[in-house]
Amino acid sequence: MIAEPRSVGRDARAAVITTLAFVTAVALLPPGSYLALLFAWLLLAFAGALLGISPTRLARRGLVALPFVVAAVPIVFLRNDELLWAGTIGPLSLQVSGAGLRIVLTALLKAWISVQASVLLLALASPPSIVTALRRMRLPDVIATSAGLTIRYLELLRDEARRMLRARTARAASPVGVGRERIGGTIAWRARTTGSLVGSLFLRAYSRAQRIEEAAASRGATGSLSVGTLPVADPRLTLKIAGVLALVLALTLAGALLPRL
Repeated sequence: MIAEPRSVGRDARAAVITTLAFVTAVALLPPGSYLALLFAWLLLAFAGALLGISPTRLARRGLVALPFVVAAVPIVFLRNDELLWAGTIGPLSLQVSGAGLRIVLTALLKAWISVQASVLLLALASPPSIVTALRRMRLPDVIATSAGLTIRYLELLRDEARRMLRARTARAASPVGVGRERIGGTIAWRARTTGSLVGSLFLRAYSRAQRIEEAAASRGATGSLSVGTLPVADPRLTLKIAGVLALVLALTLAGALLPRL
């Protein structure tokens, strides 16, 4: 069963505040709070089920955050406490820190869960309603407008990436040969191809952003995203905020009381 559909004419402040508070509470959990993070994800899975999004689909969408956590991987090899392994690989002397590994895994799970919370926000509220909610929360207009344009532009980037992948598939041979042998190059070759696609996507996105800016300037844009008339204020906003505070308190207590691994 699907809950309330996404709507432009609805006050989205409760959804925005809930998402921000939830992501903040997850981000403040100490390293190694895997049980508390599991509790947070179960809350998201339940909310997603109410919106008609299966836990598997929600989890797959959260994987987009994984590449951004790669920057934290060197912590595993740089810390000197709780050493799990130390040795040499060729000319390199390496060590694996248990504390560093715990920090990286916790950051990975936090990013994964936070992206899923954002996915649920976009499933519940439309970009214009989110921008309107940010303005009603007295955020600077520059922040609200930038957030709205970013949300809209991500959809364009996703469509552009799909077209590029479709074009690559149409021009490339099958990855499996006639004799079932693998063809299409080595892993390094595939990595170079993927890097070229990412670079081409960035250049196309930059070019499109310039065209959008020129088109907006020629039409007299002032830098503020128009969202039309304001929706009716949610009469149960105070009650919902109280529920959000209870949620944040529950997550904080889970992080403090549940055992850490």
